[in-house]
Amino acid sequence: MSKKPQLSLEALRIIDAIDRCGSFAAAAHHLHKVPSAITYSIQKLEEELDTMIFDRSGHKTQFTKAGLFLLEQGRIILNTADELGQTVQAIASGWESQFVIVCEAIYPQHLLFPFIEELNEQSKTQIILRTEVLSGAFERLRSGDADVLIAIDAPEHESSENMKKRIIGLEMVFVASPSHPIHQEKFPFLDEVREKYQSVVISDTAKNFTALTKHVLPKQSRLVVSSLADKRLAILAGLGIATLPYYYVKDDIQAGRLKMLGSTEDIIKKDLMLFWKRDNMGKAKSIAIQKLPKLIEKTLRTPQNLFG
Repeated sequence: MSKKPQLSLEALRIIDAIDRCGSFAAAAHHLHKVPSAITYSIQKLEEELDTMIFDRSGHKTQFTKAGLFLLEQGRIILNTADELGQTVQAIASGWESQFVIVCEAIYPQHLLFPFIEELNEQSKTQIILRTEVLSGAFERLRSGDADVLIAIDAPEHESSENMKKRIIGLEMVFVASPSHPIHQEKFPFLDEVREKYQSVVISDTAKNFTALTKHVLPKQSRLVVSSLADKRLAILAGLGIATLPYYYVKDDIQAGRLKMLGSTEDIIKKDLMLFWKRDNMGKAKSIAIQKLPKLIEKTLRTPQNLFG
């Protein structure tokens, strides 16, 4: 059986330095080595691989085709090794290797960017933001695919495993474009009246949990969209009626682009919550539980750049 060639990270770093610095001598200076040590390392590597890495036939030493391939793939290995080392150090210091924040569609994930920026300044933890809808959001939390969840309180998903903290009360309002015919109805909230008009909904993303539908009647036709932003745009375009959080459409209502159905008595009040499991309490999770409620409350009381 032929002996397998041995590739060391040190050899890959030398090749990388030669390319970046432009010569063996410059690479030696960069790596704080004598030039002969660089030459010896390359010769040894070529012997191990039984392949010429450098073409020395011309005036200037250049990479061979095999050498360029080794350089390219070696940099991938070096980056992976560096990331692995950083991850091990992070875990040892109490930081999670990755941290997943799930936002139910009612809260746009880009509003969390200030928190992400702050967390990035403190750690190398990989942050993953996901948006899910209704039961799909709680399914992520239950399966362990979410470290924290931002969602409307949902008694149907109560679990002894979950902890929760109230963030702020939300007002949900029925809206339609000002020209929508439902505004001509004397009693727009009667079921037999609302059933005549298409509702705009974001479909539940649950795969195993029972999918939910909120504020839609069984016989009502539906336009299904994929995000809160698309839901707002569809309603602005006059394609249906729907509930939206007041903070999200406040400017549209005040500017006359959207019109509420009914009166203030018809506003639906909900609690926006932060959910998490008791286990796996790393530093990122602890900071999120402490700081996210304050950040979210601030963004909803003084909404800015809601639409990204």
